[in-house]
Amino acid sequence: MHSLIKNINKFNNKLSFAYTTTRPIVLPGKAQYQENTKNVNLRGIHLKGKYNDLPNLIFFAEHCDTNQNWVNFFANPENKILDYRNVYIISPRNFGRSDRNPSYDLAEQADDVVRFMYENQISTATLGGHGFGGKLALAVGCYHVDRVSGVFNFDTAPIDHRGFESFQEFQQNIRTLKDIELKGASLKDIDIQLNNQIEDPKWRRIFYQNLVRDDKSGNFTWNFELDYLHHNVTFNREDSIGNWARKHGLYTGRYLSVFAEYSRWVHLNTNTMRYFHVCTRTKGFGHDLFYIQGDENPLNHWFYDFEQSEFVASRKLLKFLTMYDGVHVLLKDRSEIGNYFIPDITNSRINADGKHVYGDYSPAHYHHNWRFNNIYERAEKAKNE
Repeated sequence: MHSLIKNINKFNNKLSFAYTTTRPIVLPGKAQYQENTKNVNLRGIHLKGKYNDLPNLIFFAEHCDTNQNWVNFFANPENKILDYRNVYIISPRNFGRSDRNPSYDLAEQADDVVRFMYENQISTATLGGHGFGGKLALAVGCYHVDRVSGVFNFDTAPIDHRGFESFQEFQQNIRTLKDIELKGASLKDIDIQLNNQIEDPKWRRIFYQNLVRDDKSGNFTWNFELDYLHHNVTFNREDSIGNWARKHGLYTGRYLSVFAEYSRWVHLNTNTMRYFHVCTRTKGFGHDLFYIQGDENPLNHWFYDFEQSEFVASRKLLKFLTMYDGVHVLLKDRSEIGNYFIPDITNSRINADGKHVYGDYSPAHYHHNWRFNNIYERAEKAKNE
């Protein structure tokens, strides 16, 4: 626990991480309370990729988990993620340094992400997340498929988790946090309360990592909006963070899901059907659905804490990024770009005289940052010269 005390304020500019060759960039700004949901701004950490003009990846952690816990996963040179993507690890609204608003509606949160992309001049991106963060990433794909090149989920599924033991445990943890007295308490006092009242060691650690000192009062406070979160999980409404509502519709793009074999959040024998119901391009196990072999350890949800889990998840993600992400859905994978043509559907055109010759076409692929890049104008100018 002493190491946690030393690292309690990692979210400022004194961040230090094991694998980064370039310093992680903490996106500026502090959390503000916004009455208008359309004014919510998101913040987090930016990990610049190894090369110039790389596509972007936006990732969301599990609810209450800190962005720092995922930095080494993406920055580890053995995982090679930064060889192919610039990475943004972003806090959803009401978590970390992102703005606060009472609504947890996933449609509104998806709009938050699109605003973040526009403000940071990102035309399209790979969206991914762990747990609740995975649901948010998928919601962005459902509501804004034109801004998403692909979606990946770690240990979650588009299902209603409110009846799951794992989510009910989280609900109880949030109720417990409401009863912990922070005013005038020292880190040691809070540590004792967490040890006595939070059974799961991983959740204890996460909540401890979320302790920050208030500049005005000098008291410790949580680095997420506890009152809004408590209200959300207590009243258990349609916008509960544990729910996946039918109104979110379908996702029609490239998709990847990796989960633990004995996951408490994705039950292998039943919940995997939801992938096919929501993600219409899902092909099945061995293609875009994978589980990580292991035992029934309740901590298997946290991939980055186990070397084997991190390795498998990173390998599956790397293949997704290099072979499938951003590739037209009518093609098998990246190897067919420019080499394979899609034939016309027979009788798909009016052919009254019977002389129409059916042809084929090559699916279009645009520059990942077409909205904020003049590459096409420059190419046209060079061609005319």
